[in-house]
Amino acid sequence: MHSNKAAAQYRSVRSHGLVADASPTRLVQIMFEHVLSNLAIAQGCMERIVDNRPLSDVVAKGAAMGKAIRLIGQLDASLDTERGGQIAENLRALYVYMLGRLTLANATNDTAVVAEVSKLVSEIKFGWDQIVTDQR
Repeated sequence: MHSNKAAAQYRSVRSHGLVADASPTRLVQIMFEHVLSNLAIAQGCMERIVDNRPLSDVVAKGAAMGKAIRLIGQLDASLDTERGGQIAENLRALYVYMLGRLTLANATNDTAVVAEVSKLVSEIKFGWDQIVTDQR
C-alpha cells in the first residue's frame, strides 16, 4: 500500500513538472494524452464489469470517464472561435459529439463507443502532434 502511495506521489510530481515547463501547444498535447489514457482505463474496466461487479472496476470506470469528459470539456472551452474560425467551430462540434457519445458509453458500458471516441481523439492528437513537432 505504501509503495502505491509513493508511486502516485512520484507521478504527480512528474506530471506537475511536465506541465510547469510546457508550452501552450504542448499543454494541449498533454491533455489529449490524458484523454486517451483515461479512455483506455475506462474501456478496460468496462470489459471486466458484469452486473455492476466488481465494484472497484465500476468506480475506476466512473473516475476515468469523468476525467476524460472533463478534459474534453476543457479542450472545448479553450477554443478561440474568433481566431480559429471554421476549424475551431468544427472542433467544437466534434467535442460536443464526443461528450454525448461518452455519456452514452458511460451509462451503457459500451466499449465500442469508447473505442470510437478514442479513434477520434487520436486523429485530432495526430494533427496536433504535427503542430508541436513543427514548432521545435
